[in-house]
Amino acid sequence: MKKRILIPCTVFLLLFAAFALFIKLHYFNAGETVVFEIAPGQTASQVAQNLKEAGIIKSTTWFKIILKLSSSAKDLQAGKYDLRKNMASESVLNCIKSGRCLHLAKITTLEGWRSEEIAEVLAANDITDPQAFLDIVRKRDLEGYLFPSTYHFSEHTPAWAVVDAMVGQYNKTVKPLFAQYPTDLTEKEVLTLASIVEREAIFHDERPKIAAVYLNRLKIGKRLEADPTVQYALGFNFRENRYWKKGLTYRDLRNSSPYNTYRYNGLPPGPIANPSYESVKAVLNPQPDFDALYFVADNTGRHDFSRTYNEHLIKKNKYRRKK
Repeated sequence: MKKRILIPCTVFLLLFAAFALFIKLHYFNAGETVVFEIAPGQTASQVAQNLKEAGIIKSTTWFKIILKLSSSAKDLQAGKYDLRKNMASESVLNCIKSGRCLHLAKITTLEGWRSEEIAEVLAANDITDPQAFLDIVRKRDLEGYLFPSTYHFSEHTPAWAVVDAMVGQYNKTVKPLFAQYPTDLTEKEVLTLASIVEREAIFHDERPKIAAVYLNRLKIGKRLEADPTVQYALGFNFRENRYWKKGLTYRDLRNSSPYNTYRYNGLPPGPIANPSYESVKAVLNPQPDFDALYFVADNTGRHDFSRTYNEHLIKKNKYRRKK
């Protein structure tokens, strides 16, 4: 009698264990992440087959049944998704439909980049139409407000959404500085000067000093004579295949652009790049009691500051001889 009971129980336990193993393998044993792409115009059958070939689902039939019962092929929006191998069909569908699994590309925009350089990175990562991005930036006069940071965007994000994300980060990160450090300059003027400081400085501790030099020049009506403003005016240099031309010539310094601070007094019409938090802070909080009017690169990335032009010329010649 005990054997009659024991055998069915053993069989039941084996079947239960097999069923539990099946459930574990199919529903609770998701593997490595896979970037899966649904191309525009693909049918449900094509998507199901690609999911199986990628090792994401086990059964194309079950996937199509679940799709038919819970939604439609229209819910399989074209795009890239972060899925995992060995997922349940239900989980795959929920992930795609909810947008939770949408693959986001990571891009980093650097301090001192002009909007065209940002547009190039966006285009290289298929984030958005670079020309649409630049059109919005120019129409809204947002050079300087595109905060340098790391962003995560999905492919084919509308240009306005990319711009809003960058400006939003500026508002969150930089904007509070204006309340902390009151100034007679307008916000745009601060960003304009900060963008010049950004292109000049490498080390954070020099930013307040460089800002003080330019502020001193503005105060006495002396031209800024900042090389980065000329580089900005010249635009893309095809010989060097880059923006920000190296080795400016005397002809370059005579460029008629209103951004050329060798030719025109005061600040240029607007920012020449997108400055960092540190450069904006340097303009709002410059080095105190710093009366230098000149500085020259010392061949190490740092700068040597001078109060008089004669002192500046001596230092300039000294570093030229050391090159």
